[in-house]
This record gives sequence, structure tokens and C-alpha cells, in this order.
Amino acid sequence: MGNLRRVLKKFPRVFWVSNVIELFERWAWYGFYNAFALYLTLSKDTGALGFTQVEKGAIIGTGSMLLYFLPLITGAMADRLGYKKMLFLSFTAYIAGYLYLLDCL
Repeated sequence: MGNLRRVLKKFPRVFWVSNVIELFERWAWYGFYNAFALYLTLSKDTGALGFTQVEKGAIIGTGSMLLYFLPLITGAMADRLGYKKMLFLSFTAYIAGYLYLLDCL
């Protein structure tokens, strides 16, 4: 146990902070994924969309495909345009999405 403690203390604090942030990001993603599936399929009486299981599968499957395919496109764009420009475009898209969500509420 003492040897393990020494090994773990060799990592800088930034390492542990970034790993905790990553854990929270993962939990948030899987929580959203499950809640979104329920929102798609629960009845319209509860305020959900009332899609069938097949429709839910198509929507979530398409989203998952885009989630894993999009880094190929954006990575190629970052190689061509530069990562700073791509980060600016990404953050601009995030801000626009959040503002749209606020307007829809």
C-alpha cells in the first residue's frame, strides 16, 4: 500500500483534476443519453415525444454514428485550417446552441 501511495503521489495535481472532470463529463453524457431515450419514447401525455422503439433506435443510432464520425471531419479541418480557428468555430457553435436553448425555454 505504501508503494502504491508513492506512485500515485508522483502524478501532478492537474492530472487528478483533469481525470475527475473527465469522470463528471462521462457521467453527464450517459445520464443525458438515458434521459434522451426516455424523452423520445415516453407518452405525449407526460410531455415527451411518444416515438416508437424503432424510431428511437434510428435517432439514437444516427446520433451515435455522427458522434464517432465527426472527429474525422473536424480533425481534417483542424489540420487544414489550424486548431485555433477550429476551437473558435467550435466555441461559437456551442455558444449559439446554448443561446438557442435559452430562447426555446
